[in-house]
Amino acid sequence: MTPDQALAKIKKCLAVARGNSPEEAAVALNQARKLMDLHGLTERDVSLADVNEVRVKASHKSATQWESRLAQMIDEAFGCDHFINVKRSLNAAFNVVTTRYFVYVGLSEAPTLAGYAHEVLSRQCARDRLAHIAKQPRNCKPATKTARGDAFAEGWVYRVEDKLEAFAQPERNAQLLLDYMEAKHPDMTTEKVRQKKLKRNPDAGHFMAGMSAAERAQLNRGVGALAPKGLLT
Repeated sequence: MTPDQALAKIKKCLAVARGNSPEEAAVALNQARKLMDLHGLTERDVSLADVNEVRVKASHKSATQWESRLAQMIDEAFGCDHFINVKRSLNAAFNVVTTRYFVYVGLSEAPTLAGYAHEVLSRQCARDRLAHIAKQPRNCKPATKTARGDAFAEGWVYRVEDKLEAFAQPERNAQLLLDYMEAKHPDMTTEKVRQKKLKRNPDAGHFMAGMSAAERAQLNRGVGALAPKGLLT
């Protein structure tokens, strides 16, 4: 029996101990304790087994303010925490390819739902942002177009918060998630988010355009590869 299999069996025993007669509960609890001793597992190990991770590919290679804000909103909506995972690999031409991922950490199915929301909303926002950039005058400098696109995306994300709040908020155990991060990912560092230079700050019109476009955003229940069947129906 592997440690993961032992943890699954221990959790089943503890579930029986919570929901049956005193006699059955005592037997189940005793079996759970024996399994924990046999595999060198503690109560903390069992608790951390309820924490899951889901990884979603970021829209950009570098950190952007709009996608970072979206991730924070998703944390609040689904009771999760998240961190950034950066992977570097060589392509066929032996060039370094950098890929960023948002990793959502939470209890039970919460990170799966969070990952689904991020994948769907970030894809829609990135698509609308590119469409907005394409509408800018041809004589606009690339940096100006990027700044306007970012302002549009920030407005988009700001407006889409209501759609996230339409989903149920699962229970959050802040201390358990903190314990999990300390145990599984102890070497976290801070990531710098791309900031617009002041001389390139776009006017509020681009932000408002993003808010308007977000009215068409969709976060449909039961849609998407990351959405577990039956959980978003």
